[in-house]
Amino acid sequence: MRGYVTIPLMNKKKVILRIIIVLWICLIWGHSLQPANISNKESGAVLTFLINHFPSVFNADTGMVIVRKSAHFTEYFILGILLCCEMISYLRGAFKRFSVPAVAGLFVSFIDETIQLFVEGRSGEVRDMWIDFAGVVLGVLITMAISNNRHSRRR
Repeated sequence: MRGYVTIPLMNKKKVILRIIIVLWICLIWGHSLQPANISNKESGAVLTFLINHFPSVFNADTGMVIVRKSAHFTEYFILGILLCCEMISYLRGAFKRFSVPAVAGLFVSFIDETIQLFVEGRSGEVRDMWIDFAGVVLGVLITMAISNNRHSRRR
């Protein structure tokens, strides 16, 4: 089989995971590149759905803030899971397994909020970075807990 490069199965999984991480970061930053009017329409559609289906929980006054901050948290929660899955197999020690993905997520959040400084009608906010970081941390912690539970069962 000349000319073909074969990748072992474990490496294929790592490559696929890395591609997913890059695509997920592009999705996050893509949302930040949207002008405020487009971003507001997107959030408004979600809020309308929530108000129609959960009127006792959501209202037009506070609902937009909840939707937008929940979106931040969720995007970064998923990023935390992805980063932890990528790094957990080769990092030794609980501190490194936690801190490396968490700092990487914080770095992505920093760039995300910086991007918004240059987009019409948007602003970078430290509060959003804290929300993003909280999402990453929770994603990493849950992934580590599941991984540690699986690891202890095998023993």
